[in-house]
Amino acid sequence: MPGARASSHEERVVLLYREYGPAVYRRCLRLLRDREAARDATQEVFVKLLRDMGKLAARDTALPWIYRVATNHCLNLRRDVRRRGEQGEDALDLAPAAAAPYPAGRLAREVLARFDAQTQAVAVGVLVDGLEHEELASALGISRRTVHRKLARFLEGARQLLAGGEP
Repeated sequence: MPGARASSHEERVVLLYREYGPAVYRRCLRLLRDREAARDATQEVFVKLLRDMGKLAARDTALPWIYRVATNHCLNLRRDVRRRGEQGEDALDLAPAAAAPYPAGRLAREVLARFDAQTQAVAVGVLVDGLEHEELASALGISRRTVHRKLARFLEGARQLLAGGEP
């Protein structure tokens, strides 16, 4: 009964959207810094979820997978914008605009821009979102050790850059 299974998948996605939609939206907004783009990205994440329900079926909890899909989707959107040369920042915000003075926000973006997207996601996940290494590793689909290495590399590179050198 493929129709019944599809209906069951749709119902599960609706429940997941109700439960995790706001968290996914906040994550997308943090990464994209545009409300409309974050709303679109949130919807696209849940469309992907519906399409890939098989990947979710074997998991104990949906949140790490959904969070990883949202993060990767937004980072891909940002990368695409840069490739096309459209207006957009090269790095992620470390804090909401109201919480950080402009020069500090610009400096944070400049430091983050020196690193690859996955390292940016690790740095923001740990330093901004306050996620534990294991939780972030699960959300990004990488090992806890990789999170630790990427964070250490980021912190060392940031120290070097801020001291006047190149990371």
